[in-house]
Amino acid sequence: MRYLLSVILITVHVGLFAQNVNKQNFPEKKNFNRVEMALPQVNGYTVLRCDFHTHTVFSDGLVWPTYRVGEAWMQGLDVLAITDHIEYRPFKEYVGGDFNTSYQLALPAAREYGIMLIRGTEVTRKQGVIGHFNALFIQDANAIDKADPEEALQAAYDQGAFIMYNHPAWALDTCLLTEFQQDMIDKGLVRGIEVFNNDEFYPRALSWSRDQQLTVFASSDIHWTINDVLDSHFPDGTGTGFRPMTLVFVTEKSEEGVREALDNRRTLAYFYGHVAGDEKWLKSLFLASVSLEKISEKGKSVSYRVTNLSGIQYKFSIGTTKYILDGGASIQISLPAAQREVVMHILNMHSYEGKHPVVSMVLG
Repeated sequence: MRYLLSVILITVHVGLFAQNVNKQNFPEKKNFNRVEMALPQVNGYTVLRCDFHTHTVFSDGLVWPTYRVGEAWMQGLDVLAITDHIEYRPFKEYVGGDFNTSYQLALPAAREYGIMLIRGTEVTRKQGVIGHFNALFIQDANAIDKADPEEALQAAYDQGAFIMYNHPAWALDTCLLTEFQQDMIDKGLVRGIEVFNNDEFYPRALSWSRDQQLTVFASSDIHWTINDVLDSHFPDGTGTGFRPMTLVFVTEKSEEGVREALDNRRTLAYFYGHVAGDEKWLKSLFLASVSLEKISEKGKSVSYRVTNLSGIQYKFSIGTTKYILDGGASIQISLPAAQREVVMHILNMHSYEGKHPVVSMVLG
């Protein structure tokens, strides 16, 4: 009986792990891993990772819409907008002329992955004169195909679109607001602005966002694949390797929740270890991410452990000493025993041209 049981166990073991000798797979099949940048709740809001500016073969991108969705899922996004150009469609001969097709093809894949897909399009005119604008939450991209650029933006607005001004310094030697762009902002048609696009940061646009009450965005504006174009997009152990994204502070994870947050300017722009936007939300994100714990006291100094619960790397200074706190990591700092408050200048957070938020934390 003992011998028979041993034979049965050996047979089962071999059966579980044996390969077909006539066909073997190398390497072994591997499931795709979704890698998310950890983010805490901030002032009661859930923070969503979003990219509101991407392209497919239905304009001048080089990937199919379903690929763009799968890429977003693997790289930890919660929300994606495919914003193919209306005016520039070099593959129209092969993919047809309906401007809504890329959204319709992507939507089933987005539902399968649990990605919130926002219907959008890009109104594209001469850079430096009229410029490029993304219309988000539209109903029908075909109705936005107007010869006059203001009529195109008005058509999008009439559908309930949220319109943002794209890459204000792309293909130019300076960051500027033209007469047309300023007019669209003054009329309330354009309510957002990219302060980061692909690999370009626009500090001047960040200042405009505060001065003119515009919602900030960071976008990949990806046409190829993230792998092909951007230097890194997966975590590198420090929290600096995630793709550019807009962080949106929502009361609920829904299209209505995202739209409400955009309308009320509850966004931050994340790009390669930097975060830009309204000082209030920068400070709130930092304070929700970072904690201080007293560890030991020796003589006139106290040792504190500083812990980062988020996936964002923070660079800050206390006095003349600079620190780097990686995502999901802790460091030890030493402060005078008599000190009751610590003031940190957050060097990789940007609230205006050349300005960084200053955060105070009470010492226990």
